[in-house]
Amino acid sequence: MNLSYLDPKIDLVFKRIFSRADLLLDFLNAVLPLDAPVETLTYLPTEQAPQIPGMRFSIVDVKCHDQSGQVFVVEMQMLWTDAYFSRILFSGAQAIVNQLSAGAPYQSLCPVYSVTVLNDVFKKDAREKDCWLHHYKITKLAEPDDILQGLQFVILELPKFTPQTQVEKRVTALWLRFLREAGGPDFVPDENLLSHAPVAAAVKLTEFAGYSAVEIEAYRKYQDALRNENSVLLDAVTKGRIEGRAEVARNLLPLLGDEAIAQVSGLTLSAVKKLREEAGPPRTN
Repeated sequence: MNLSYLDPKIDLVFKRIFSRADLLLDFLNAVLPLDAPVETLTYLPTEQAPQIPGMRFSIVDVKCHDQSGQVFVVEMQMLWTDAYFSRILFSGAQAIVNQLSAGAPYQSLCPVYSVTVLNDVFKKDAREKDCWLHHYKITKLAEPDDILQGLQFVILELPKFTPQTQVEKRVTALWLRFLREAGGPDFVPDENLLSHAPVAAAVKLTEFAGYSAVEIEAYRKYQDALRNENSVLLDAVTKGRIEGRAEVARNLLPLLGDEAIAQVSGLTLSAVKKLREEAGPPRTN
């Protein structure tokens, strides 16, 4: 644990930073492909979206709207599962539904931007190794430029971002560097990171000395819970891979010898022999 700076991706630190409207405004303008800049922000109540099983501690969100009424749902997602796509769809739709009071016309609805800052990788294709911003809109398949306005999704993959691959705005690079690097064991803010006042203010809000003993204890417990969630996910992935290899090996038992099956499936020779014993002698017609 860094004894000088806390991780801004952790619940209480993230909320302390982005509960300041000036910092959230600067961040949104820096990272989003907006048609017009956000000038003012007003915070909205945070509705409780259904939790993803086993992912209780990995999601933090902030909701607000700008001067035109456009709603932003900003979420910090520490770990990725396929179920998270369904969750961001739910949150975005909920932000639309909650705008309408009884009897209000549909014309009063304002656009919704769902923004996910992801401390994980969900696009693992080698062709997208440097693609850290994913922007989704509702479009007509035959005419991609024909866009159904009202709901957009942006996912930022922090692990893919490096200053060397950033060719856009300097402020964007500073915010993403801050979120990726701050709180790391060797993190010390450099002159470049502190050159932009909002990012410098965010760095200040991560200082260990600014948190009480109770808050630090809560921070540590949150980190422990995240590690546990990550371990559960990794165990599930590992189990799935092993089961997949075993299924491949079972299908090859009538066709190949044990050593060949081990080489093809990735299982150990002893594991293949055990599968053959379990399968019993081959059937004859």
